Amino acid sequence: MIRKRLTGLVGGILLLCSLSTGVWAEEQEEQPEEPEILYAEETVLPDEGEAGKLPVLDTGSSGNDIPVQETVLDNVYMESVNLSGMNRQEAAEAIEKRMQEITGYQILFRMDDVSTGVTAKDLGVSCESEKMADKALGAGQTGNVVSRFRIRKDTEKEPVHLEMEYQVDQETLKAAMTEYCVPMNREPIDYHLERKDGELEMVHGQRGIEMDMEKSLEKATDYLSHVWKDGVGEIQLEASYEEPKGSFEELSKVKDVLGSGKTQYGSDAGGRGANVINASNFLNGTILYPGETLSFTELITPFTEENGYEAAASYANGATVDSLGGGVCQVSTTFYLAVLEAELEVVERHSHSMIVRYVEPAMDAAIAEGSKDFIIRNNLEAPIYIESYAGGGNLGISIYGQEYRPEGRSVRYESEILSTTEPNIVLVPDYEMAYGAVEQVQSAHTGYNAILWKTVTENGKSDRIEINNSTYNMSPTKYRVGTKSTNPDGIAAMNQAIMENDLDQVNRARNNYPSY
Repeated sequence: MIRKRLTGLVGGILLLCSLSTGVWAEEQEEQPEEPEILYAEETVLPDEGEAGKLPVLDTGSSGNDIPVQETVLDNVYMESVNLSGMNRQEAAEAIEKRMQEITGYQILFRMDDVSTGVTAKDLGVSCESEKMADKALGAGQTGNVVSRFRIRKDTEKEPVHLEMEYQVDQETLKAAMTEYCVPMNREPIDYHLERKDGELEMVHGQRGIEMDMEKSLEKATDYLSHVWKDGVGEIQLEASYEEPKGSFEELSKVKDVLGSGKTQYGSDAGGRGANVINASNFLNGTILYPGETLSFTELITPFTEENGYEAAASYANGATVDSLGGGVCQVSTTFYLAVLEAELEVVERHSHSMIVRYVEPAMDAAIAEGSKDFIIRNNLEAPIYIESYAGGGNLGISIYGQEYRPEGRSVRYESEILSTTEPNIVLVPDYEMAYGAVEQVQSAHTGYNAILWKTVTENGKSDRIEINNSTYNMSPTKYRVGTKSTNPDGIAAMNQAIMENDLDQVNRARNNYPSY
């Protein structure tokens, strides 16, 4: 019985030795039924009385482990940190110090051609130094006998480098990516034209980028936890891209002046002049590719001080009032003149409620935020470029593109007034104003109904086409008249004159009933 147990023990020891030295015959696919055990002549077997003291094969769970030291084995490293001979506290401190160095490295986030760097610490990367110290202490000292034996043999030949385990705080990582990566998002910049030294030059476009936060967070977490160790890192963020419109080939077609419009607004126009310049700047440089539409109102609004507008006169409810953006209709009207000459498609156009003085009737284009717009469509086969300039009281707008009309073809526009409505006088009482005093509060506007005609002449033949039919309301001259008096007869006489909208009668009442 004792001999059989000893035979099994010796066989087990031989098997472990072959494992530790890597002597496994790869071609040996089947185990022999009964391994042959050789005994040395000097082997002395214990008698039956010593059976309880037989050595037991250590599998890592018995009490016969290799003695455990309280310090890290020699030649054991945590990544690049030599922890040889350190106790748990010393190892943890060394790991923590190294971790502070590691988390100071920059991690580069890239999207397309833009990048930003953030330290690993700011990204929420950390390490449990005490846990890593326990890992180092356990190297070659815990686990089953085979793994311990192998690690100990390895440390005799060369350093054993253990892997540092990082944790990434998700809230910190997301906050950092929101602060540093989201600003890398950008809208696409289309291929466009700029005037330099009197010439139009083509400018390269740039595609738009928008980071996918959820996918990028997942990718960054995996990289920082399992791929990156130390040093400068790099992460290519997950993003969607929007290609810019246009190309150099398309813009190279823009070389001809298709149409122009000019008006004058007066160099001393104050807020109105400032608004004309501001709206002109919004329009300047606009490119419209084939099939695209342009809403003038959307382009230049909102009418706010933050958007560069000042208070100036404008039409509202049949009266002239001050409002932010007053005067911008002169820009839309001048643009309309250029569109007419270029013969582009007009999708939406409105006349003013009352006549304007800077163009002939039916040649204007009014806008009002939320109710009136001027919209055109590029119905040509090449892009168009809009150039607008305002200064010194002069406003000019030109449309560039590829000439598509045959030589010898001409276009002429003319306004025809169908009817006229002369303005009248309206008087309104003012009970706080001195008796008989008169103050004009609104200027008169003549009412019109007009047609805009387009005459096209080609190959000696002319065609006349109606472009629009416009109606402009009459606006009366309005006066305030004072009725403040203690004389009942005088008050009655003045109210009668006001009711009849008769200025001569107002004057007679003032003369007949001096103020009391």
